[in-house]
Amino acid sequence: MTVSSTTRRQVPPPSGRLSGDGLAVAVAVMMAATALSLFRLPATAQDTLWAEDGGIFLNGALRDRSLSQIFAAYQGYLHVIPRFAAWFAVTFLPPGSYALAFTALSCLAIGVVSALIWHCSSALSSNPIIRLAWAAIPVLVASGPQETLGNFANLHWYLLCLVPWLLIKRSATVRENVMLTAAALVSSLTEIQTSLFIPLFLFRFKDRAFWPPRLALLLGVACQIGTTLAFPRSASTGPSVNWWSVIEGWFLNSSSAIVYGTSQQIILAVTRFGWVPIALAAAPFLAAFVVTLVRGSRMQKLMTCVFLLASLAVWSAAQAMNFQSYFDYARFNAAQWQGFFLSRYTVAPSMFLLDLVPLVAVVITRLSGVAVAAVLGAFAVVLAVYFFPPTVGREHGPIWSAGIQTARSECRDTPAASTEGVPIAPTGWAYDKVLLPCSMLR
Repeated sequence: MTVSSTTRRQVPPPSGRLSGDGLAVAVAVMMAATALSLFRLPATAQDTLWAEDGGIFLNGALRDRSLSQIFAAYQGYLHVIPRFAAWFAVTFLPPGSYALAFTALSCLAIGVVSALIWHCSSALSSNPIIRLAWAAIPVLVASGPQETLGNFANLHWYLLCLVPWLLIKRSATVRENVMLTAAALVSSLTEIQTSLFIPLFLFRFKDRAFWPPRLALLLGVACQIGTTLAFPRSASTGPSVNWWSVIEGWFLNSSSAIVYGTSQQIILAVTRFGWVPIALAAAPFLAAFVVTLVRGSRMQKLMTCVFLLASLAVWSAAQAMNFQSYFDYARFNAAQWQGFFLSRYTVAPSMFLLDLVPLVAVVITRLSGVAVAAVLGAFAVVLAVYFFPPTVGREHGPIWSAGIQTARSECRDTPAASTEGVPIAPTGWAYDKVLLPCSMLR
């Protein structure tokens, strides 16, 4: 069969192949992203277990040490990668290293996400600087260290931002196909919201090279749906959703979180100047969307819509499922604004919105090299200025290694004791301890 010239032009350039130099660069990106992720977290935070990492996943692995427990349901969903990490830690590592191991391994997972984005972004650009800009987003997004960076409990937000990249990259080799398929499968087995990107299957639908990752995604989503039906999540105890607050919240937790970086800066902006600085923070991203929609190619237009709609959809879905009075921004008074905070729900909407900036740089490349440099320079400044976070959710402990020492003493001093609880962050949460058998501590 004769291959048309149009089809040949659609095949990615050699820089997008997973072989030789391309593989070496991807590994370098992964290592750099892992190191930068770790470096954003202070030592105390690195040695503190966060929320579900200890309270659900480690406790689950300690109760059931079989590998099959990685498919156990929690709140209606599968969390395969976090549960695998817990199984790995309990099976191969000493208890005193659990917190540091979870932090390091979860940062490595983000490094893998960045490397995959670097690789898959060759579908949109051959410019290495622009591709590095996309790869840097999971590592450098301003709100990451507050609650999501360095733990497996929130890795699913980063996987969610990876999935559209997996669906637009055409595999050139069997090895690349296996890699993208495996990534799509474990992502969907960890995050049910990956189903949002099923409409992307229509992109080059007839090209069979795209189908293995898509079928893997479908399999994972089907498993998630089956789990939800068999083990429904707990009913929400919050108030009914105020959709005006959801709209306001998207501006606060996406563009404002990117530009102002911290909860306190957003509080000052809103309480001193109202919504004007919030609207101004959104303007560059919405302008990037419009420019790409007007001047971009068909694929660029498709992806700018994917990124913006995903940012809106992920925030809205999180609010619909988890709405609380502290998200009801439309009803806030002056005192309530002082309690505003950026949370785990901020990260994914921010990352999808940031994706618009390198994309518009691709669009304007043929118009002005100076403009491209200006866009990427501004992008780098915005990401770099908040590299050192003023606050980290678990920076005040409780420190895992200190808790292990206390638990060891209790087990040794109390021969009849069978388990000891080691505290984790956040303190006061329903599952704020890991119950370790004394047989592991004596």
